[in-house]
Amino acid sequence: MRKFAADNLLFLREQYPEIYKLVLNRSYNRERYVTESSKHGDAIVSIRAEDGKLRSVYSRYDPKLEAERWALSISKQVNEMQDVILYGFGFGYHLEAFLKAYPDKRVFVHEPHIDMFLCALEYRDLRDILGNKRIAIFGIGEESIVQYESLAQFFAQSDEQVAVLEMPAYRNLFPDTILNYRQVLKEVTKSFASSLRTLTHFRHDWARNKILNLPVNIETPSIKELRDCCSEMPAIIVGSGPSLGMEAETLRRLKNRALIIAAGTSVQALLKYKIEPDIVVVMDPSENNFKAFEPLDLENVPLLYIPDVHSSILRKKYNYLMHAFFNTDTPTAYFMQLTEIDPVFQSTGTVSGTAIQAAIYLGCRELVLIGQDFSFPGDQYYADGVVHRDPEALALEMQQFTEWVDNVSGSQNRTNQSMNVLREGIERLIDEYSDYAFYNASRVGAAIKGTKLKTLEQLLEERKEVDLGDGWFIQKINRLLKPYPEERRSRIINRVVKFYEELPRFDEQFEQLEKHVNAVRGKLDNYNDEELRQWLINFEDIWKTIIDDESFKYVHGFFLQRELNYMERHWYQMKEDIHLPSKVSKLLELFEPLMRSWEEVTSLLITRFQELMEDPIFREKRLQDNQIGSLSNG
Repeated sequence: MRKFAADNLLFLREQYPEIYKLVLNRSYNRERYVTESSKHGDAIVSIRAEDGKLRSVYSRYDPKLEAERWALSISKQVNEMQDVILYGFGFGYHLEAFLKAYPDKRVFVHEPHIDMFLCALEYRDLRDILGNKRIAIFGIGEESIVQYESLAQFFAQSDEQVAVLEMPAYRNLFPDTILNYRQVLKEVTKSFASSLRTLTHFRHDWARNKILNLPVNIETPSIKELRDCCSEMPAIIVGSGPSLGMEAETLRRLKNRALIIAAGTSVQALLKYKIEPDIVVVMDPSENNFKAFEPLDLENVPLLYIPDVHSSILRKKYNYLMHAFFNTDTPTAYFMQLTEIDPVFQSTGTVSGTAIQAAIYLGCRELVLIGQDFSFPGDQYYADGVVHRDPEALALEMQQFTEWVDNVSGSQNRTNQSMNVLREGIERLIDEYSDYAFYNASRVGAAIKGTKLKTLEQLLEERKEVDLGDGWFIQKINRLLKPYPEERRSRIINRVVKFYEELPRFDEQFEQLEKHVNAVRGKLDNYNDEELRQWLINFEDIWKTIIDDESFKYVHGFFLQRELNYMERHWYQMKEDIHLPSKVSKLLELFEPLMRSWEEVTSLLITRFQELMEDPIFREKRLQDNQIGSLSNG
């Protein structure tokens, strides 16, 4: 059989550079992946099973004909869908047949086994197949986190309805891999739907918090200098679940023997049990979170916040206030001018995920979870002492929950979809940090994938000879943390002020865009093709000026994610339409949600930035600029 590895690798280097890096200088297991020629002369592959028998992935007679028949058989599944997921690439025959049978569909392809792909690179010319522009994303990897990230990337640009296909042979050859992929797909689907709701729900809260917290970001240190300061030390990540109350006495005895991190409102219960955590992590932007923290005295308790947190929480006095950032927070990243050395965490949707990442950042390699129940053991929502929401409202809600989850004792707890999404987010995080030791100390909570069971009594026995001394973590803070250098503070302030002063320019550009759109809306019959072609050219010029602006991408773009995602999902359909009236009509439809939301978002930004400019840091800067301007004019 002819070999194609060199040609395929050159193609990958140009068209799929990340996959090129993944496969470069790697070889596959030739004992397990055995190639031969079909009766029609096409390369096919068989998998050697554990019993030593070879099981073919394709028809030994004609793999192309087999794939073509499969493509015809799935017409009912895909005819009404614009976007399709195909799990399994193999030697590419099924993808090739699909693209030929459905040239108008867009497809996301994922091959779980890198050895399979390496084998295909050697024995098939894949350039025409993988060069097809209808392939939106091509992913490789069996790890859950890899599959989750590539699916999340696809869902961000896919249509609302997606057809899901699997290579038929993979169901028998790789049943565990298929089941795992289906579970990951289910998680991504739920998480993506949840994130879209979150984008809309928290738009006002995020505008308030991200903007009004900027002065606090400038005046307080990040935790950068605390990196690895707690190596060789276990961390106890405390959640608000009912199991916390059951272990309070043991947790109290672990004080100064391990790093105790309170995740969000769990600090309420800890203070009730007279346990002062070493650090409290906060990130929740909601009004309920502010109400929960408002009565708490945390003046001498180290507080690590994410800039999403309700801005009023940071108005109180804290002697040990510090921050880290989320990788999804593009406005803060833009204003604070973050680099790879700043502490940036993944956004997991739960403060426990942030607390886990904080512990890892501080150097802890053993993480023990308590109060992380992700369910309602005994139909109880929170540990005693946690008052996050109205108890009567919670009791009414509890009656509506009909989902169940396996717990640590082998039975089941009542739960709901929200809790499942949060737990699955934590499980993905644990999977990503698989070289760390994670333990679940709850006796009643949900089973958490990737954790082992360890009680707090067992941890206490292991740490009984350790005494770090009172205030040991505060001593590290005092010794290590440093404020931002004056030069960086100045750059941040200048960027914020400049953005505020340029807000009217964006409004003018959008007014120009709206005027251009309204010129043809409902009047397409009045324009000939040449006039529509010129209209599209002018539209692109106006839109490019807006979308290419760095501050629009990072700030406005964050608050308009849902609308911009909608445009991206359907943009290619509009671009490929060669009938100009139809093309313009689709473009107008794509921009409608964005135009509707623009006024709300720009009003939010202007209002909050006007409030921000009243802060002494920015008022002083603008006063200095005005004085310089007056002198130069004079």
